[in-house]
Amino acid sequence: MTLTKLFLTVLLLGASSTVFMSVMPDYLSNELGIDGEVRGALEVPRELPGFLLVFIAGFLVRIQRRIAFAMVFIVGVFAFLGFAFLTNSLMRFVLFMVVWSSAMHAFIPLRDTTAIEIAGSGKRGWVLGRVGAYRSLGLILGTAVVWILMSQLRTDYQITWIVGAVLLLPGILISMSLPSSIGEKERTTARRFVYRKKYRLFYVLCMLFGARKQIFLTFAPWLLVSVYHQKAPQLALAMGASALIGIFLKPVFGKLIDKLGERTVLMADAALIVLLSTAYAVVPSLAGPGTALALLYCFFVVDELLFSLSMARTTYLSRIIRNQSEMVPTIGLGGTIDHIVSMAVPVIGGILWVKVGSWAVFAMAGFVAVITFFTVTTMSVRQEVS
Repeated sequence: MTLTKLFLTVLLLGASSTVFMSVMPDYLSNELGIDGEVRGALEVPRELPGFLLVFIAGFLVRIQRRIAFAMVFIVGVFAFLGFAFLTNSLMRFVLFMVVWSSAMHAFIPLRDTTAIEIAGSGKRGWVLGRVGAYRSLGLILGTAVVWILMSQLRTDYQITWIVGAVLLLPGILISMSLPSSIGEKERTTARRFVYRKKYRLFYVLCMLFGARKQIFLTFAPWLLVSVYHQKAPQLALAMGASALIGIFLKPVFGKLIDKLGERTVLMADAALIVLLSTAYAVVPSLAGPGTALALLYCFFVVDELLFSLSMARTTYLSRIIRNQSEMVPTIGLGGTIDHIVSMAVPVIGGILWVKVGSWAVFAMAGFVAVITFFTVTTMSVRQEVS
């Protein structure tokens, strides 16, 4: 029952996240008229809560798990209502974007730690794979919402934001019905901050993932919107296509992690990102507009699917962690390290986009993937709790 409730929270957050991520590039480009350099710079405030995740996690570890989950949904509702009723300038949009980002980033260590606790040893990948599948169901729901509202009913941005808030409301009730998996004694003795040399490889992988992640999250949709003039409904459909495939593929990814180990899976992921980055860099200049657009959407879908392989970092950490009370703060510190890079890379990418061209941004992603590949080779085939 607890696992089902966790899956439902993942579904609802996934749906609202899709509403935000598919509408945001359209809104920024066509409503506020910003350019690529400004778009890159906006990732600094959007990723600020991720940078502060080590402190957010330190707070979360001291309160009941169900209350922490409920707070995520309450803050998310507030953010979407802010988009709908209080945003009439870029500065206000950025303010509520930071609020929404805070909720999303706080959810990550809560989600992953709860899933690992439920899974126990031997099924970590299996459970995280199903978490990914339910997130994909949420992406499909969010896709359907954006497509119906903005493509079929021709609603404005305000109505879409309101519906995004409505999607989060059931999550408050579901969260409050969750059991508290951390007792009073554990909450008072849990450490707010954890850094250990033993987890150093995990920290490095978080840093590299932050660079790889942010290049694609920021500039893949921006390429479609700014160069190929795509709108929110089309981006939402692409996310929906990836989510539909992900329902079936992400549990398979989880099983592969359990069977083959994190090292093999993460090396394969890095190799695929090198190929994908190269394709993003060369296709716009080598193919005609129609062919390029079709291929870029294919790349977009594949990239969305590959993001789920990052769960291998969490299963790796869960195998080497000294005790489970360190999971939330360690994931939090990993998130902060991730976002130190995430905040810098889009700024650099935005400058490259304007001064050199879009291909240079994706070439940078390929370079990061090469470094990741060789870093992962230093991981032992299997590491268990010592």
